[in-house]
Amino acid sequence: MAKLLNLLSVNFRRAFLRKRFIIGGGFPCAIGLLIVYLAYRTDGDVDYAPFFMTGFLPMLIGITAGLYISQDYTTNTIRNKIINGHSRTSIYLSNFITSMVGTFIIYGVYLLLTFGLGSLVTGVSSDFDGERTFKGILLVFCILFTFTSITVMLCMINSGVSGTVISTLMYMILGMSSLIIVFVDNDLFKELFVNLNPTFQIDTVSEYATGAEYSEENIHISWIPISSIAYIILTTVIGISVFNKKDIK
Repeated sequence: MAKLLNLLSVNFRRAFLRKRFIIGGGFPCAIGLLIVYLAYRTDGDVDYAPFFMTGFLPMLIGITAGLYISQDYTTNTIRNKIINGHSRTSIYLSNFITSMVGTFIIYGVYLLLTFGLGSLVTGVSSDFDGERTFKGILLVFCILFTFTSITVMLCMINSGVSGTVISTLMYMILGMSSLIIVFVDNDLFKELFVNLNPTFQIDTVSEYATGAEYSEENIHISWIPISSIAYIILTTVIGISVFNKKDIK
């Protein structure tokens, strides 16, 4: 545990004080401020602002977390940690926790700017549903943590930047996988595919939080936190297992 905490303290300094994270985290913040400004200038509101960038954030996670881990390989940081006596499991978990914290900070700051500051500047509409918005935000966090866990797994088992590239495109790859539904004539498969696909989950939460129409008979938002936990456990177990056997030169 002591070595894990030591790795985390080093990771936090390296990850969150670097230009990559500041720029990566600053981009959605800048967009958030622009949203608030436009809402103020047009006498609008920020009711749905927390869900405007949910489709872009998985790609941003792939860039920030992915490049951070990939750099550990290119600079031999991971190899040096192993030589210094750190277990591979601790190295994996330290990068996993660091990436999760980074995701929480990025989306958390975006929420504070768009919804927190925005509600003070422009207010919310008379039909604003606070409970639905709060549930939507929690569900988005679950999905973003799923993408983060997948990113960590891909980047930790790949020494180069291929893991980062795949992670960055993961949102689009999972979205394009919907073509599978066209060739499968099975209602149960289609229901499971749509409800367990993180990309479709983001779209579902956005529709739910903004009051858009969707079929509650086939779409189950209650599955999202459960599937998120399952994804995180599965990808972490697989990632640690493969990383422990990986030949690091």
